Amino acid sequence: MADSRFDTRWRVISASVAGPNHTSLGIENQDSLRQGAVGDGLHLLAVADGAGSQPRSAHGSRLSVEAAWEAADHVFARVPRTLGQWHEATARYAQACLDQFDELVERAITPLRNRPTATGVSTVSRAEFATTLLAIVADPPYFAYVCVGDGFLVMERAPGGSHLVIPPPTGRQTANETVFMTSAGRRDDLRSGLIVDTGARGLALCTDGLIDGMLDVSRGPDGIAYPCAPADFDAYFAAFRMPGVDGSELSRKLQSKEFAASSGDDKTMLMAVHR
Repeated sequence: MADSRFDTRWRVISASVAGPNHTSLGIENQDSLRQGAVGDGLHLLAVADGAGSQPRSAHGSRLSVEAAWEAADHVFARVPRTLGQWHEATARYAQACLDQFDELVERAITPLRNRPTATGVSTVSRAEFATTLLAIVADPPYFAYVCVGDGFLVMERAPGGSHLVIPPPTGRQTANETVFMTSAGRRDDLRSGLIVDTGARGLALCTDGLIDGMLDVSRGPDGIAYPCAPADFDAYFAAFRMPGVDGSELSRKLQSKEFAASSGDDKTMLMAVHR
């Protein structure tokens, strides 16, 4: 597939590291990411976080970003030309991500059903593939997004600096409250929409393992706490805009003692910066 228009103007840097909780137990990183050209010259950025409580969640997260890729390639086979077409395509993309994920999970489960084991017959459920998804199909100034679960997006714009434009759900207390791609109520909690911003200069898609390490908490006039991007988030975009700084530097940052202390979860960041 040919490069997207995005490739000529933006630089993508990514890193995904296992959290200290998983590392200490010898458990694989259950996050996944994918990025690249899709459809008619557009670009996909996607991250997913497999639920640590489920045995096939790492597989589920891989299927989640694969579903986002395949859905984008189909829905955006022809680039939208008007704002109305963009809104319509974004709505279809959100539905296609869910449908494609369901299809991929069913393909994965089918050969495992009723397989004899030493203790009886194997039964595999959809819940074992529990994962979140945050996906963006980009053709600046248009950014179509789909979010299931507690991933978040920080966008840098000029002028204006960094802002948390897709926050993690407020009131999140335990992993049991997270909505997954396998959850029965996922459609009610599905967040999707279209961002149109000619000033966009940076994107940072993050899984929930980075909430405590990357975001601040502020309080509104009513005293209610809400997450926000710290003022120094601009420094991340500035640092990774430099050609000599790559994904290995981002990996080292995510594996640092500072980030390890903020959360025991896996940590994934997919950044894109305007050149």
